Amino acid sequence: MKETHNVARWPAWHFIEKVPGKLVDIIVEELQEMDRNNAVFLDASVGGHENGRKDLNVRNSKIHWWYEDHWACSLMSHYIGVANKRNWEYDLNMLESIQVSVYTGKDQSGGEGGHYGWHSDYGTSKSEDWTRKLSASLLVSDPSEYEGGDLILLDYHNNEVKMPKEKGSIIVFDSRLPHKVTPVTTGKRISLVTWMYGPKLR
Repeated sequence: MKETHNVARWPAWHFIEKVPGKLVDIIVEELQEMDRNNAVFLDASVGGHENGRKDLNVRNSKIHWWYEDHWACSLMSHYIGVANKRNWEYDLNMLESIQVSVYTGKDQSGGEGGHYGWHSDYGTSKSEDWTRKLSASLLVSDPSEYEGGDLILLDYHNNEVKMPKEKGSIIVFDSRLPHKVTPVTTGKRISLVTWMYGPKLR
């Protein structure tokens, strides 16, 4: 029987409200415990490993890392694997650590709320042999808890596409795609973000 190969016509795969609410609440509880213990959240940078810098005009958010021994890595890896099998069939080999991303609303001085301007994840790697191929975001905050903070992708035809915001949804997309997070005007938007590596495309 002749094997078939999927040709991805859609750059993102949605698992809408797929992660059970109780499981997302466990993540929320862990984040609250981190707050009580004064866990360090750093200002996010732009520019990758070699040219990393802080630029609030481009990216204004706080981040913390959960490494490979955290149980959420298995959760994220599973859904990326399912999406890859259904849509891309990329050669993948390693999940990067999870980045806990926090975007907050405008401050009292009227400064712009947390956001991340247009960027792409592909090519961001310390390794000369591997690169990010698929990006994923698990939405931890309920959309009623904040305003703004939309994840927008450019599809393969240069159309802007707004991603779902339901709590417990996982969005997996091609790391080459330009994407952004629009400014959060009120409240707080929290997501778990990670990337799956593989050999460079050729």
